[in-house]
Amino acid sequence: MQDEFSRRVSQFRNEQNASFHEHVNGKANSQHVYTNDFTHPTSAIKRSIEITLAYQVRNTKPALSIGNSKLINKGEFITVIGAPGSGKSNLIEDLMAGFICHVTNTPYDHSLVDFHYPAATADSRGLFIDFERPLDDVACSLGRTLKRISINESLIRNNRFRNVEVRSMLELETSEQKRSEIRMLLAEAVKQRVPFDYLILDGCLDLTKDMNDSEDAVLVVRWIRRIASEFNLAIICTLHPNKNTTTAAGHFGSFLHRYSRAFLLLKTIEQADGMRQLTSDFDLGKLSHSHHPVEKYFNWDTEKDFFMPADYHAPIQTGQPKAGQVQLRDIIKKAFTKLMSTQASSMELKKVVLEISHENESKVKRMLSDAVEFGYIRLEGDRRNATYHLTS
Repeated sequence: MQDEFSRRVSQFRNEQNASFHEHVNGKANSQHVYTNDFTHPTSAIKRSIEITLAYQVRNTKPALSIGNSKLINKGEFITVIGAPGSGKSNLIEDLMAGFICHVTNTPYDHSLVDFHYPAATADSRGLFIDFERPLDDVACSLGRTLKRISINESLIRNNRFRNVEVRSMLELETSEQKRSEIRMLLAEAVKQRVPFDYLILDGCLDLTKDMNDSEDAVLVVRWIRRIASEFNLAIICTLHPNKNTTTAAGHFGSFLHRYSRAFLLLKTIEQADGMRQLTSDFDLGKLSHSHHPVEKYFNWDTEKDFFMPADYHAPIQTGQPKAGQVQLRDIIKKAFTKLMSTQASSMELKKVVLEISHENESKVKRMLSDAVEFGYIRLEGDRRNATYHLTS
């Protein structure tokens, strides 16, 4: 049975690759390559292995990484969630800066940019879609990005830079129109033999009719997975969380979380004068390709007018802490005393804190996250292989 399935998968892949190369060479009708007609002879196979092919890895090098953390291969997507004003659009500028530097072989200061694109080449192209701002504002973002890495802004011509194209979907009224426009841009680029390799969907909630409509949410997430696989794209999605939480918004956010290869949180650290933190260490944090946690910080540079990578160490609490913090600190100290050590694995510490606090597992996770933020403990390793060290 497994041999037959493998044979059918191989047959389908060969047919798709042949069709794709014919299309690129101008010998095929694009409707054939991108058909949704389920009367096609291979449609049954296509449906049966859709999920398998959706995350087919086509490159040995990652498409995107940050620090030592591999985030994504081509043919996949990741999601970054952040509240309004948390700096998602500025983070996108950092992403674009790293991409442009890599593909243009432009030397740059790694203190300015910390995203890396090992799979990108000089011919790689990125498409930046913004759903919330007009085109003029999006073009200004690209201008700031070029300024960040000291590339002359005058190189932009007709809303185009050699390796980056920016678009606004603000004026399109329906989610169907927006999805159709994006697909058309991707297909046209393939037809012109200048395909895109990276796609940024900034504010992708606008791709849905209603974030709480489960059927529409499934449809849109399936669409994102399909274009990632079909056009061999690395896709970065940004999304708002539910208000005052770190959970993804609606059914749409839940499905995005399920199928994202990485799920990261961008948040403001209030006690650090508005510094931003990009992290995988939260309840929904996810890194499918890496054992190294994402823990990056950004601070606003008023002189340069954009966010800059920065160092941050959670301060040890001084003065009179709040009652809840005192209780948390005492629980942490009791846990390490019971363990008779100043360090413990994530599983060990959670188990003891559960016993001492009598809270549920979700609450204990938040308690440990708060303890790290308050400086009571220090976290090393990723969320699966984390080690906590007592600091106070």
